[in-house]
Amino acid sequence: MAYVRIQGNQYYAVYRVKGKQVNRATGVPVKEAGRKAAQLKKDAMLRAETMERVAKGETTLQKGLDALRAVAMVNGGAAMPTVREYLTGFDGGAGAKTEANRKRACGVLLEYLGADADMRLDALSRETMLDFLRWSLKRVSKGTVGLYKNMLATVFNRAVDDELLTRSPFPRIVKLEALAREVNPELTCDKVNRLPFTPDELRTIFDRFPAPWCDLAFASFALGGQRLGDVCCLRWDAVDFGKGLVYLVTHKTNKGLGLPLDARLRARLLAIRAGQDAGEVYVFPWLACRYMRAASNVSTEFTALLRAHGIIEAGGKSELKGDRKRVSRKSFHSLRHSFVSLGRCAVGVVPDVMRAVVGHDDEGIERGYVAASHGQMVAAVAGVLDVVEGTGARGECAACG
Repeated sequence: MAYVRIQGNQYYAVYRVKGKQVNRATGVPVKEAGRKAAQLKKDAMLRAETMERVAKGETTLQKGLDALRAVAMVNGGAAMPTVREYLTGFDGGAGAKTEANRKRACGVLLEYLGADADMRLDALSRETMLDFLRWSLKRVSKGTVGLYKNMLATVFNRAVDDELLTRSPFPRIVKLEALAREVNPELTCDKVNRLPFTPDELRTIFDRFPAPWCDLAFASFALGGQRLGDVCCLRWDAVDFGKGLVYLVTHKTNKGLGLPLDARLRARLLAIRAGQDAGEVYVFPWLACRYMRAASNVSTEFTALLRAHGIIEAGGKSELKGDRKRVSRKSFHSLRHSFVSLGRCAVGVVPDVMRAVVGHDDEGIERGYVAASHGQMVAAVAGVLDVVEGTGARGECAACG
């Protein structure tokens, strides 16, 4: 006969099947605001008995879930929604960009399920979700599928927290790399390696692009190649003209940065400030509003400007599998690559200083942003050999003085 015991902060079911003792988490906490301890233990005991009956084959999993759901509804729990109802009505309460990504992921899952989206939420199986990942990997990149997985995992974990589900239908451990090779063995890589801009291309962007794009790009570059969203949403209260610093908290890593305010960026910002209302919050208010509504539109428009000025070629019809888009190797993110590459290869900024400016967590990440030219590599080899032969001088890098 099943009984419950406390382990950590929740109740565990204990029962025997074919002479072997089984210990499984019930998902019922020992303490919960608004519920009495006796009711929680009773709930845990009911789950333990149901789990034992399912394990012994005395009832099916679906019937067991139905029985638990009926008891939960009597105690004030919600009725079981369909997959479509739950996904379309879900609101995670996160930022606009995250919620847009979550809505997109939910929409793709509903597209995959079709008429099956009208099944009960608790009827969605892990095998179905694994098939969804395989289906997605045939159409889009592994990175995009990883985004789907992260967004949907949050949705189903919330259903578990709300006691609509006893467990998430998502497989707990899915190695997308291996799954991608299984689905597309002939597709060796679908990741785009970004290229840096040349100095001439940077001058074109900073001087010839229309406002506010030229100023946005220059601000990103002068602040170490900061990401599109962080610069679009730059606030005036983050700019300290007196101390010559710009304070940022990066959206991707939640890392705080205090970056130097170069005189050239200071001049551009003061010119922007002079043309705005005194109460304006954002440095680039039009772009901030657009980015917070739909980030991809801002990135797409910047790429269109790169194409219009001949920095990237007009893309033809994609030959990639499925719905994969032909992605340019130069984009707004290339400003970050440009800053790191020029700083390391042309100026000689040491790694620790570069990571502090750009905001990289480790040298491995920063190394992936460095793109040395053939001429720079030739000069590096020659310089090292000159030192060995005694014909060259050992000098310190520009960043160290």
